[in-house]
This record gives sequence, structure tokens and C-alpha cells, in this order.
Amino acid sequence: MKLKRNKKGVVGLYISFILFAFVLLTLAAIFAPIGVRFNTEMYKAGENILLQANSSIQDINDTVVKNQIEGIIDSAVTASTTNIEVNADIFQYSWVIFLVLGGIIVFLSARRLVEVGGGGFI
Repeated sequence: MKLKRNKKGVVGLYISFILFAFVLLTLAAIFAPIGVRFNTEMYKAGENILLQANSSIQDINDTVVKNQIEGIIDSAVTASTTNIEVNADIFQYSWVIFLVLGGIIVFLSARRLVEVGGGGFI
């Protein structure tokens, strides 16, 4: 009977590994590219608006106001590109976060199995 109980714990760990792998693959293969694409499309839409605003800014006669507005537009473009770069890096290296979380899950599951003496998810 003790052998069967240990197998249930191992099967529980296998099931948790399979669920974890499914979530990791779903996030990395489907949602990450969708997020990068969404940010890129939003930047393209915003870039057209900023370029149109830039042509309107050239009609302003007051140089102080004109320079301040141009600085704001430049900082908006820089912030948008930085946002896309950071977001792409987060998506690119998200597997490290999931690897750490997976290690924590395995550690806690194994510790529970050792302390309780079997059981698991089943």
C-alpha cells in the first residue's frame, strides 16, 4: 500500500509539471508575440498623430512655446520606443521568471510530500 501512495505523489508532480509546461508554452508562444504586436501597432498609430502634430507645431510663431512642445513630442516618441523595447525584453526573458516559479513550485510540492508523507494532488 505504501508503494501505491508514493506513486500517487509522483503522478501529482507529473501533472503539475504538465500544467506548468502548458501555461509556459501558451504564454511564451501565443501571448508574448501578441503583446509585442499590439505595442508596435499602437506605436505606429501614435507615430502618425505625432508626425501630424509636428507639422502643425512648425506654424507656431513663439519660439519658447514651440521649443517646449517639440521637446514634449520628442520625449513622447522616446518614451514609446523605450516602452516597446522594455516590453519586448520582458516577453523575451519571461521564461526565466517561469523557470524560477517552476522551481519554487517543485520545491514546495516536494517539501509538502516529504513532510506530509505522500498524498499530492491525487
